[in-house]
Amino acid sequence: MRQLVRSPKTQLGILLFSIFLTAFVNNPLLKIVFLYLLLHLSAALSDFVFLKIKGIPLSFPSAALVSASIITLVVNPNLPWHQFFVIAVLAIASKNFLRVSGRHIFNPAGFGLFAGSLMFPDAISWWGTSFQQFRVQNLEFIIYFLILLSPGLISIVRMRRHRIILSFLIVYFLLNLISNFKFQISNFFDPTLLFFSLVMLPEPMTTPNRHYQQILFGVFIAFFSVLISSPISNFEADPLITSLLIGNLIFFKFR
Repeated sequence: MRQLVRSPKTQLGILLFSIFLTAFVNNPLLKIVFLYLLLHLSAALSDFVFLKIKGIPLSFPSAALVSASIITLVVNPNLPWHQFFVIAVLAIASKNFLRVSGRHIFNPAGFGLFAGSLMFPDAISWWGTSFQQFRVQNLEFIIYFLILLSPGLISIVRMRRHRIILSFLIVYFLLNLISNFKFQISNFFDPTLLFFSLVMLPEPMTTPNRHYQQILFGVFIAFFSVLISSPISNFEADPLITSLLIGNLIFFKFR
């Protein structure tokens, strides 16, 4: 039990739950609780089933639950319940079966969300992270913002993925400053971007291990996400998640 509690995945799951609580306090609807429970139950059960199919001994599904927590905060809560189930199963299926030499190809939560967005219109909304705007005059939102940043303790300190995060954020902001004259200082505190860069981007199983490759990975994701989000690209899928999955594929051999 002590080893489970000290696991970075378990600690990240706890911090993601705290973000969910702030989102629920801000939007206290019963369907939000249903969304959380359904996605986590679907992810855990599908992980058990897939492990059984593969003949692997069952264990606590901490990785599957982390993926479910991420999906909960990003997926559109107004979707029909069966679409939540499909997205969760797709995410865990990618975790178990989209592998080469035992290594994940794609970020599971990102894959489930991307595949879900192709099947179901408006599947991605970032509802659970978009409201935590930093407001100096409002103590409640300062607390929300700090809780939103808390997963950085795991990604930066425990997983040592700070090179990916910093290279992504620096290049992303510089490219936006160059290409968009309306880009403001407040954009540096965009909660959706910070959640993506602190939680989804540095996932250790789907990112490079060497330091310079981590920097290149972060630069690539930033460049590609800005490119496909520009008005001239006419790209409809979520640019952050799409760029992440393409980066996972291109940099797979560097893990």
